[in-house]
Amino acid sequence: MHPETKTASAVRAPTRRRTVASLRFGAAAVAALVGCTGSISSTVGSSGGPGSGLGTSPQCATAPLASGPAYIRRLTRWEYANTIADVLNVTGVDTASLLLPDIRANGFSNDYGGQLATPDHAAAYQAAADAVGAALSATPTWLTRFTACTQTVASCRDQVVSALGLHLFRRPATTAEVASFGGLFDTAVAAGKATAADAAAVVVRAMLQSPQFLYRLEVQAPPSAGAVARQVNDYEMASRLSYLVWSSAPDGVLLAAAQAGQLRTSDQIRAQVARMIALPHAREVAQRYFREWLSLDDLDNETRGAAFTPQLAADMKSQTLNDVGDQLWDKGQALLSILTTKTTLVTPALAQYYGLGAPSADGHYALDAVPGRVGMLTHAGVLTLNGDANASIVQRGLFMYRQLLCEDVPAPPPGATSVMLAPDTASQRFQSDARLAHEPCKSCHGQFDPLAYAFEPFDSMGGWQTKDVNGNTVRQDGWLTVPGSPNVPYAAVADYMSLLAKDTRVMSCIENRVTQFAWGRAMTAGDQCMLEDIGSRMNQAKSQNMADLIVAITSSPYFGYTSVQ
Repeated sequence: MHPETKTASAVRAPTRRRTVASLRFGAAAVAALVGCTGSISSTVGSSGGPGSGLGTSPQCATAPLASGPAYIRRLTRWEYANTIADVLNVTGVDTASLLLPDIRANGFSNDYGGQLATPDHAAAYQAAADAVGAALSATPTWLTRFTACTQTVASCRDQVVSALGLHLFRRPATTAEVASFGGLFDTAVAAGKATAADAAAVVVRAMLQSPQFLYRLEVQAPPSAGAVARQVNDYEMASRLSYLVWSSAPDGVLLAAAQAGQLRTSDQIRAQVARMIALPHAREVAQRYFREWLSLDDLDNETRGAAFTPQLAADMKSQTLNDVGDQLWDKGQALLSILTTKTTLVTPALAQYYGLGAPSADGHYALDAVPGRVGMLTHAGVLTLNGDANASIVQRGLFMYRQLLCEDVPAPPPGATSVMLAPDTASQRFQSDARLAHEPCKSCHGQFDPLAYAFEPFDSMGGWQTKDVNGNTVRQDGWLTVPGSPNVPYAAVADYMSLLAKDTRVMSCIENRVTQFAWGRAMTAGDQCMLEDIGSRMNQAKSQNMADLIVAITSSPYFGYTSVQ
């Protein structure tokens, strides 16, 4: 298992296409961090206020700003590490390695469903806080980043606590918090901490173990009369923006905008997002999304025999992440171009694995001369992950159905997998044809098997093959089924990728998944209008790239509301 992310099968529930009306989500199960005082609660409801969607369906155009449930989320390991580095400027401490691996729920590590805290989490947070405190104590000038008042007198003490609270709690510290953490400051001084910096390091250790830091808390204030939700305040908006775009805490500019009440309008938010996406963390988050959406870290645990070395797995992972960073972020290409691109960034070893020629002067490899290689779905890593040792059409078809179309099917009925419709040595395509010729197999397999027909020429490690392991000739022709329309045939992999890039269901699914990543939960029927609004904004975007989708999500009025009771 990759050290950064575990998968909880019990909570890794599939999500559906954004127009689904039947999906329901269970009640929130949010627990206060073990060992910390106070309680954490979350409420579920719908938003109030007039909608302002762009070209949404009639029922959404006049509906309140209704969205699905809003859950409190704990910082992921990556968010924790980024926050420590960005806020405290601590270097030389690998905080992520001190924390427990995140559990992926609904496909993502930032989903609330995998964030139940345990005593082991509390112990890990203490260890991380102690390490950070020790690093700060070794840097006597660290406190000057927060305040020029560096004495141990009461007036300085309160300034120190307030400044630290603002940045670590992502909002102004309350009077009670200043008094409480100020008391700890005084205790540290009385125990022999001679400088304000040393006493403040003790305060930081306590703050880093508090729910105010570890959880992204939002005030559960009642909405206006007659409404069922409220607009988030400026500090809450700052955190929503920073953890979506950067996976880190708000910087000084965002906090200053929040203090000035300048995170309320669409223009103000757009201006901040434009600034934020130009900074390095935004690129890292774009790669993080694809890393989790495609389960790339699972390559670390795949077994395909002696030829599948850890270095080959690492090279496969880096290809997809580098192409995302290069093409979808640096070059700002349209999101769906990743399905049809004919260039890639690979290591020399992986280039040899693919049979590529020499790279261009800028390090890119052209894919035109090799058969079948076109776009991200033909990356060896993606093909390895979403097949099995037999390069199963079923497994690859299910991946396409779930991750590219946001659909799913129920588990097979008891005994179904033991039914022998074709010899084990038959080609994957022949076995699929047999399933589609019989009921009840056809009713389910007919939905997803054909989605993987183009991938039969790729073996279990994503290598090109003209015959499978049993000597059967492989095929790459097939058809794409579009509901309500005739099947659209294709002859080869490249033709299939072009069809997918034009299929509106694929773009809708990506919008769904990225919005899920932004909210930290699977989309529900209550999110229908929000997803329509985001989709409409994307349709009007100039480039329809990853940055445009971030703008569409953050500029949607739904992003600025929270459900309360």
